[in-house]
Amino acid sequence: MSESSVSAPIVTPSWATRLVRPFRVGEGALVAALVFAATAIRLPDLLRYPHFTDETVEVGWALQIWQGAHFPLTASDAYYGPLHAYLVAGCLWLFGPSLIVPRVIVLVIGVLTIIVTYWLGRELGGQSVGLVAAALLATAPQHIIVNSHVAWQNATTPFYAALCCWALVRGLHTKRDSYLLASGGLFGLTMQTHPGAIVLLPALVAAFAAALWARRSWALLRRPWPYLAVLAALITYSPVLIYNARTHLSGIVRIQTHRSYAYEMHPTWGRYWHNLANLLFELMRMIANPTRIPAHRWRYFTDPHLMIVALLCLAGLVLLARKREPLPLLALLSAALIMPRFNHAYGVEGDRFMLTGRYVAFLLPLLAVAIAVAAVTLATLLRDRLACYGRAVTRAVGRVIPVVAIAVLVLYPLVPLTHYYQQEARRDPDNGSLLATVRFVSATRGSNTPVLIDTNLDRIDLHDGAAAAEILDSLLTLDRVPHQVVEVHKVMGEMTRNLDLHDTQALPLVIMTRHQYNRMREEVPLTRISPRYTLRELYPGLASYYAVDRVAPSGRRSG
Repeated sequence: MSESSVSAPIVTPSWATRLVRPFRVGEGALVAALVFAATAIRLPDLLRYPHFTDETVEVGWALQIWQGAHFPLTASDAYYGPLHAYLVAGCLWLFGPSLIVPRVIVLVIGVLTIIVTYWLGRELGGQSVGLVAAALLATAPQHIIVNSHVAWQNATTPFYAALCCWALVRGLHTKRDSYLLASGGLFGLTMQTHPGAIVLLPALVAAFAAALWARRSWALLRRPWPYLAVLAALITYSPVLIYNARTHLSGIVRIQTHRSYAYEMHPTWGRYWHNLANLLFELMRMIANPTRIPAHRWRYFTDPHLMIVALLCLAGLVLLARKREPLPLLALLSAALIMPRFNHAYGVEGDRFMLTGRYVAFLLPLLAVAIAVAAVTLATLLRDRLACYGRAVTRAVGRVIPVVAIAVLVLYPLVPLTHYYQQEARRDPDNGSLLATVRFVSATRGSNTPVLIDTNLDRIDLHDGAAAAEILDSLLTLDRVPHQVVEVHKVMGEMTRNLDLHDTQALPLVIMTRHQYNRMREEVPLTRISPRYTLRELYPGLASYYAVDRVAPSGRRSG
């Protein structure tokens, strides 16, 4: 088979350009419009949804780097690399601490992923495929809510994975060794964001071998570049390897002993098949509507939108494989074969239904390309079939219907996204309360006002690895508010004895629950000065709250 047949795009590259030719819109303008639209979709409620997670731990790690307290070889967990922490620290140094900076970084990387998806789609299937794939990712609720909002470094995995895949495919198509070298280095960076990305490695190796076989280019293995690519991956991942070599594989030990919420602790064949089914259904939700989890598995097949998208994805994977572009299919197969042995968290059975999607979200750009390939191929076939009838009206319909169908495919996911925001606004006040608390404290305190967070708030588990006190601690630090996390009932007695009750700026502001306030009200003259803030996890089912209290200058007490 000739080399040109291996790398030839599936559809005519100028298909999308011809559709918009009457408007004199070029390729660059289309990509810029996608970037603008993706940013506009992601920016609203950036800090509001989803609620804060243990991303605060990663932000705290980056804050210590920014402050010069340490310069680590890993992230806060030793199985992650330090790349994202240093990136966040650099932005904190450049822009200063701010509540919004960590999530804006993830948002920017999420938008950049859309550009990379366009490159990947264009390389695998032509310009039309690239544009449609990028548009699909721009409106994908999973990518918007998690991979463009939550300040996890794992949220950035799709960016590095897509860039790695694009560099490999580009290198194979152009025979430029620099791209192969770059793909190796980018794989190491992908691994830094989460060790689970290792499942992509067999797909990359198999795609490389398939390209050599198709072109009969085995002589490439006698050149240094494939081995330099492996070396580049080891170099970019070396901080994690060096640290774990020094600490007796502490990162792996931590996964196996402290990550039971995701790591499969009791692998059996039964658990493997169970996890595999959950993984496949999660992928179906992620490419269609991740906010809907049917009560029974058979109900997945009653959702028309989900079935259309899933069938388009499968068709696109097959079309790509038949055109000697097997990487998307290989990536899916590799993940499906390996991940169920080690991971059981797929958004069901008590898992956070969208947040656990981060473990397999690196597949989203590749699956978006597959869907785009099938959609554009069908649209082209329909256009060409109707053009055969010769009538001007029929030809016009043949041009309009594909555009409308693809527009619906791209825009429909915004409907469940809107429903998600509305539902979360009704049932999850957490981020709204926490952000309002920080704004109130910042506006109320004086230059010498002590701010205390009661450690009792640590007992309020907001799930996903974070407690209320920990989140408030991180948010106040980012907002440059000096504060302490203390056992208030142990320190307030001594503090109030040494206070000048007429100097209101010196009176401490105390963030505590109503329950803790009632325990202390007879010992310390406190008054509530803030609104009542509610948390979903704070005494569920009871009318309770937390608030900001201040020592009452006149000794008056207020509840």
